[in-house]
Amino acid sequence: MQQLVVAQLGRGQVQEAVLCVAREADLLCASAGFWAGVPVSVDTPYFVASTSKLLTTAMILRLRAEGRLSLDDPIVDHFPEGMLTGLHRWRGQDLTSRITLRHLLSHRSGLPDYFEGRRRDGSRLSDGLLAGRDMSYGLPEVLGWARDEMRPHFPPGEGRRALYADTNFYLLGEVIARVCGTSLAEALQRLITVPLGLNATRFFGPGVSAMPLRHGASVLEVPNAMACMPADGGVVSTARDMQMFTQAFFDGGLVPRGDMDEMQDWCRIFFPLQSGVGLLRFRLPRVFSPWRASPELLGHSGISGAFAFHCPEMNVTLTGTVNQISGRGRPFRLMLQALELVRRYG
Repeated sequence: MQQLVVAQLGRGQVQEAVLCVAREADLLCASAGFWAGVPVSVDTPYFVASTSKLLTTAMILRLRAEGRLSLDDPIVDHFPEGMLTGLHRWRGQDLTSRITLRHLLSHRSGLPDYFEGRRRDGSRLSDGLLAGRDMSYGLPEVLGWARDEMRPHFPPGEGRRALYADTNFYLLGEVIARVCGTSLAEALQRLITVPLGLNATRFFGPGVSAMPLRHGASVLEVPNAMACMPADGGVVSTARDMQMFTQAFFDGGLVPRGDMDEMQDWCRIFFPLQSGVGLLRFRLPRVFSPWRASPELLGHSGISGAFAFHCPEMNVTLTGTVNQISGRGRPFRLMLQALELVRRYG
């Protein structure tokens, strides 16, 4: 496993890599590279990016278990009257009131993606940030971009359609804070990090350090933006912390076991990923793995190269990062190779 992780260095300009593999009580970790002159380890903090959405999902499910909300709540019920008016206009009708928390979790709201979606002038927020143009924004900007600069893609919950959109989880973060009556950071502590003893998991902001985001050969420095997307991509954590969280998420230690069946209502988003209710499913078609069916992986990944997945077939969880934005398929290849090692030697 250590050789596998070391072999990631230099591929696609990867300079750091961390991997934790766990099956029940057995934990194996490997790491490679240096940060600030110190060897990278399982306790080195990194940006988990969109893997943050899995923690947001857990917070929503914890609040449902406490009776504080329902997945079928219309989102407008959790915002001041009129704040979301016109957010989803479809063929002359305002369908915003039809959007539920379940639609947001499953990316079936039809709302455009404020992060990677194109605005009227053809620009995308993600392009500017990847080019190093840092900026700060908040709920008014996100609502303005989605409502005034973009168009919805389909009516909420229509058929089996899904569109992966950071807008959905940005709104879920707002819902969590409003239901808890606290900041989202305080909600994360109460609902996730304190119960699980996660000492290195927090939202990025002043005083929080992490390995620099790498985009090809460049270091991407956009601290203001990273602090503005907490629920959809702003968590900083470690491979060890994410391993503890992911195992608890899937073994019933964090959310009720019965929620897992409900979450596996799959809709295609982009090959080879499918979206369920708050988590993603990765599985290659048999044509890509003719000798043995590709294992199913449930969890989430991030644009930073971070990943947190569970393989039900083998009862294995995998967490870590290759800390490289370029080459989004690299974390999945690493996980499949790690699972093959577990199958062969474990």
